[in-house]
Amino acid sequence: MKRAAQISELDSAPLLRLETYWREKRADRAMPSRNDIDPAEIKELLPQIIMARIEYDPLRVKYSIVGTACARHAGFDYTGRYLDELDFASETDTDWMAIYAEIVARKQPVAGTCLFRTADLEVPYRVAVFPLSSDGVRVDHTIAYEHLTLSLTEMDHVLPVKPTR
Repeated sequence: MKRAAQISELDSAPLLRLETYWREKRADRAMPSRNDIDPAEIKELLPQIIMARIEYDPLRVKYSIVGTACARHAGFDYTGRYLDELDFASETDTDWMAIYAEIVARKQPVAGTCLFRTADLEVPYRVAVFPLSSDGVRVDHTIAYEHLTLSLTEMDHVLPVKPTR
């Protein structure tokens, strides 16, 4: 992932919309909670939203919601699966476990541009991942938006996510 210092650098209205929503729900706290997130309030973003639950000892990421567009781009709906159980062959430049570990440690959003690889080309996409916390201290969920648009031709060449277990 090529990091962005600010989400506004990514030139993505949906990412700015999610950032604004996250900040509103956060109010004066370090992070909003999962219970603060109301899908009806961000309905236009849902196809490209990914929500994950963070588990500890050991640190693991379990995808609780994978938007329909994200599942289509992956070639597989990985809702209910752990990150370490998946082979994201389409991801060429992003260590997602390291991204989640950073969010857990820093309690701050991470955003940038990633490369999505199909069978014959690489397509850049923008993404932001935001921490959520039930107690305001420990990150226990995340909400992310992947701003990726593939043409029908590109969709024909998607390298599907494969379970490793």
